[in-house]
Amino acid sequence: MKILVAEDDRATQLRLQSDLSAWGYEPTVAANGREAWELYQAEHFPLVISDWMMPEMDGLELVRNIRSEAAES
Repeated sequence: MKILVAEDDRATQLRLQSDLSAWGYEPTVAANGREAWELYQAEHFPLVISDWMMPEMDGLELVRNIRSEAAES
Protein backbone atom coordinates (compact mmCIF):
# COMPACT_ATOMS: atom_id res chain seq x y z
CA MET A 1 0.00 0.00 0.00
CA LYS A 2 1.22 3.48 -0.85
CA ILE A 3 1.53 5.94 2.04
CA LEU A 4 2.15 9.67 1.81
CA VAL A 5 4.36 11.01 4.62
CA ALA A 6 4.34 14.80 5.17
CA GLU A 7 7.19 15.65 7.53
CA ASP A 8 9.63 18.57 7.55
CA ASP A 9 12.19 17.05 9.94
CA ARG A 10 14.74 15.09 7.87
CA ALA A 11 15.59 12.57 10.62
CA THR A 12 11.91 11.76 11.17
CA GLN A 13 11.37 11.47 7.40
CA LEU A 14 14.18 8.94 7.13
CA ARG A 15 12.96 6.94 10.12
CA LEU A 16 9.37 6.76 8.87
CA GLN A 17 10.49 5.91 5.37
CA SER A 18 12.78 3.16 6.64
CA ASP A 19 10.23 1.63 9.01
CA LEU A 20 7.34 1.78 6.55
CA SER A 21 9.46 0.20 3.81
CA ALA A 22 10.61 -2.56 6.19
CA TRP A 23 6.94 -3.30 6.95
CA GLY A 24 6.15 -3.70 3.26
CA TYR A 25 4.60 -0.30 2.53
CA GLU A 26 5.54 2.11 -0.25
CA PRO A 27 6.18 5.50 1.39
CA THR A 28 6.40 8.75 -0.55
CA VAL A 29 7.90 11.59 1.49
CA ALA A 30 7.04 15.29 1.23
CA ALA A 31 9.11 17.95 3.02
CA ASN A 32 6.13 20.24 3.71
CA GLY A 33 2.37 20.44 3.46
CA ARG A 34 2.32 22.18 0.09
CA GLU A 35 4.48 19.46 -1.48
CA ALA A 36 2.31 16.77 0.14
CA TRP A 37 -0.84 18.40 -1.24
CA GLU A 38 0.63 18.48 -4.75
CA LEU A 39 1.64 14.81 -4.50
CA TYR A 40 -1.81 13.88 -3.16
CA GLN A 41 -3.55 15.66 -6.03
CA ALA A 42 -1.35 13.87 -8.58
CA GLU A 43 -1.84 10.43 -7.02
CA HIS A 44 -4.40 9.76 -4.31
CA PHE A 45 -2.91 7.84 -1.39
CA PRO A 46 -5.07 5.56 0.77
CA LEU A 47 -3.13 6.68 3.87
CA VAL A 48 -1.47 9.99 4.78
CA ILE A 49 0.80 10.48 7.79
CA SER A 50 1.26 14.17 8.47
CA ASP A 51 3.22 16.33 10.84
CA TRP A 52 1.10 19.02 12.47
CA MET A 53 3.45 21.99 12.13
CA MET A 54 5.25 22.39 8.78
CA PRO A 55 6.32 25.28 6.59
CA GLU A 56 4.24 26.52 3.65
CA MET A 57 1.13 24.51 4.64
CA ASP A 58 0.57 22.94 8.05
CA GLY A 59 -0.89 19.49 8.67
CA LEU A 60 -4.32 20.84 9.55
CA GLU A 61 -4.65 22.69 6.25
CA LEU A 62 -3.40 19.62 4.38
CA VAL A 63 -6.07 17.44 6.01
CA ARG A 64 -8.77 20.03 5.30
CA ASN A 65 -7.76 20.09 1.62
CA ILE A 66 -7.83 16.29 1.42
CA ARG A 67 -11.25 16.09 3.10
CA SER A 68 -12.62 18.85 0.90
CA GLU A 69 -11.50 17.06 -2.23
CA ALA A 70 -12.94 13.76 -0.97
CA ALA A 71 -16.29 15.43 -0.27
CA GLU A 72 -16.42 16.77 -3.84
CA SER A 73 -15.86 13.31 -5.34
